[in-house]
Formats: sequence, C-alpha cells, structure tokens
Amino acid sequence: MPVKTLLRRVMVASFLAIAAVLAVQPLFVGSLVIARQHADLPAIRAHITQAFAGGVLSADEKPRQLIHRGGHQFTECTGLLVAIDPDPDALTAALRPVMHSRYVGPCGEVESLAKGIETADRTDYARYWHGYRVYLWPMLSVFSLGETRFVNAVLLLAATLYFFVGLRRGIGPTAAGLFFVVLLSLTDIWRMWNITTHALSMMLILFGAGLFARLYPARRNFTLAIVVAALFGAVFNYVDFLINPPMMPMLFAFIVMTTELSRPVPIARTAVAPALIAAGFTALAWFGGYGLTWATEWALAVWMSPDAQQQGLSILKQITLRLYGVEADSVVPMYPLVPTLTMILQSFISVGSVFVALFAAATAVFLRAHWSAFDGRRFLLLSSPTLIAMAWFEILNNHTQTHSHFTYRSESAAIAIVFAAAILATDAPVTLQSLLAHLWRAITRRPAHAPAA
Repeated sequence: MPVKTLLRRVMVASFLAIAAVLAVQPLFVGSLVIARQHADLPAIRAHITQAFAGGVLSADEKPRQLIHRGGHQFTECTGLLVAIDPDPDALTAALRPVMHSRYVGPCGEVESLAKGIETADRTDYARYWHGYRVYLWPMLSVFSLGETRFVNAVLLLAATLYFFVGLRRGIGPTAAGLFFVVLLSLTDIWRMWNITTHALSMMLILFGAGLFARLYPARRNFTLAIVVAALFGAVFNYVDFLINPPMMPMLFAFIVMTTELSRPVPIARTAVAPALIAAGFTALAWFGGYGLTWATEWALAVWMSPDAQQQGLSILKQITLRLYGVEADSVVPMYPLVPTLTMILQSFISVGSVFVALFAAATAVFLRAHWSAFDGRRFLLLSSPTLIAMAWFEILNNHTQTHSHFTYRSESAAIAIVFAAAILATDAPVTLQSLLAHLWRAITRRPAHAPAA
C-alpha cells in the first residue's frame, strides 16, 4: 500500500478510534456503579476475614498455605481494600474510591477493615479506574477468596491457550512455539493466578493479543487494527493497576510487522516504510486509548472531589513520582538505560532461564547452519517493537525499578519477540524439534542424515 494512502487511512482510523474510546467511557462508569450496587459487602468482608483465618491471606504478606504464597501480595490486599470501601453512594465508591487506612501495610489494614475495625485514616486512590472490582465484587459476594483464585487460574489458562492458538495462526507454529516457551520460562504467568489484579491484567493482554493475531493477518485491515488497538488500550487502563502496560501494544505491533513483512526473504525495500507506519500507528492507537481513558478518569475524579485543586495536585504528584521521582523509602538510580538493564537481568532470575539458554543455543546453531538464508534487515524490523517496552521503562524510570519484580514481564515478552524474529527472518524450514536436533548434532558432532536415494 502506498505511504500516502496509508497515512490517509491513519487519519480516518484515528477519528473512529477516538469516537469508539469516548463511547465506552460511560460503559466503564455504568458497569462500576451497577456492580457496586449489587455487591454484597458484608459477604465480601466475611470472605476476606475467612481468607485470613484460613491462611489464604496474611498480614505479613506470607500466607500459611504454600499454594497461595508468592506474587505481589501487596497489590492483592490493595485491591481488596479498595473493593470494600463502605461509602454508601455507589457513584462515589466507583469513581472516587478511598481506602480506610494509612496504606502502609495493606494486608493488615484490609484484615482490620474486613473485621469492622474502623479508623479515621483515609487514603485517596482515585487516580485509577479500579475496574477490576467489576470482577471482584460479584465473585467475592458468592465465592471465597480461595475459590475466586482457582477461577482466576482457569481463566488465565484459557487466555494463555487462546493466545497461543491465535499467535500460531498469525506467525506460524515454530515462531509461536518458540515465543511461547521463552515467555513462559521467563515470567510467572503459570503462578500469577493468586494475585487477582495481576491475573486479570495478564488475561486481557493474552486474550487481546490472541484475538488480534487472528484478526489482522486474516483481514489485513489497517482501520480495524487502529480501532481494535485503541479499544483494548482503553479496556486495559480500566482494569489495570499499572502492572505491564507496554506488553500488549508491543505484541500488537509485532503481529502487524510480521504480517506486513511476510515471506519471501529478503524483503522488498518498498515494504519497509508501510510496515513501520502500520505497526507504529497500531501501537500509538493502543496508547491513545489507554491515555484518553486515564485522562477521563482523572477528570471525573477531580470533578467529583470536594477539593478539586487538591485532587488534581495529588494526581500530578503521582505522575511526577512514577516518571523520575524519588521516594524516601525506595531510592533507585535515576540513570538512562538502568531501568532497561534492570528488566533484562530480572527476566533471567527464573529457573526457566535454563530452557531459554537451551533454545538460544539451538537457535544460534540453526542460524549458523543457514546463515545465507538469514535476512538481517528483516530480523531488525521484526524485533523493532521491543523498543516500545524499552521506551516505557526509560520514561517511567521510578515505577519500573521500584516494582521490578513484576514490571519485568514486558521485557520477557520482548526477549521472546527477538527469538521469534530470528526464526521468521530465516528462509529455511524449521520446527522446535529440528532446532533441538541441530543442537544435539552440534554437541555430539554427528553429521545430519543424508537424504535417502
């Protein structure tokens, strides 16, 4: 597609995307209000109290039950604190949530509040939508926290499988399989179900990327890509706790780039600019929907606050802090590239790094044997979406390093993209089995079997 035609489509698609994102904002408000009106707060508080008594939660963030340990317990308890805000007005509770605590040790604080121990302390938390409550309120009204977490596990597994099937269809079985192995090896997706807010965020990322991988390669409709990306950015902001925002737009951009730069290898020079424009604007559309939804929430929070100026200053303070701010109890080095390097190192602390090292060696052996079929320019272009995660890490310097134990997941996905890009940039048939076979022959110095006469 000519660049001028593509840019005209960008303009049309952008207007449609903005209209679609603005249209869903009332739905976000309405769903929170309705869910809050039907939430059984006494039952929710009883289930939280039961979770502490049964070892599912703990004030020291180390539950007695081993299966419920791990993850960012701090975030889990924060979400529960917001969910049991007892404000009688559903609209206020939905759009201007307040935690009845000092927000120092949220696990101990949510236990006290659930037991009915009141405090005069209040912490405003209106800077997020807290849309995850649309899930928490009905679930905890009926089920215990332990049961809710097992539902999380089932839904997360379903989203993971859907993502793999969609990615396999979008970029091919070998590249998708390698991506999947690396992502699961370098992240905690397999045990994320015990932190509901993290699980919901990752479910949306995997489901959204899986759906996009099914839609875009089949239709190759740029307008659809822009609108879908913007809507997913909006919905992600609604449910997310600033956990792994760059992962979904990075995956979307990678899928677009892979589709636009499909074989044969080497790629034509005229295909490069349209591919970069399509992938870049798809990612920008996601961030546009994400940012517009956040701006809407901030505007609503300021409008509903009894002290609009103070509310606005509080939000601006948090924005500044998460960029390059310094916290007295969490001092991190504010130097360029430190966040990115921290994320790379954090990705490899898992025992799954052994599997990644194995496939890294196998991929290197394969590329060496088929170097003439490797297109370096195509590899760099397919890997370019990883710059989205890097840019996010560098811009949100404080947040990236302060919460490196979960922000690293986007870097793990970026590493998985590089592995998949290496395979996609090589015009030679390969499977995961043959990759390992190449490595085994290299280790044992056995020649490949000659073809039968």
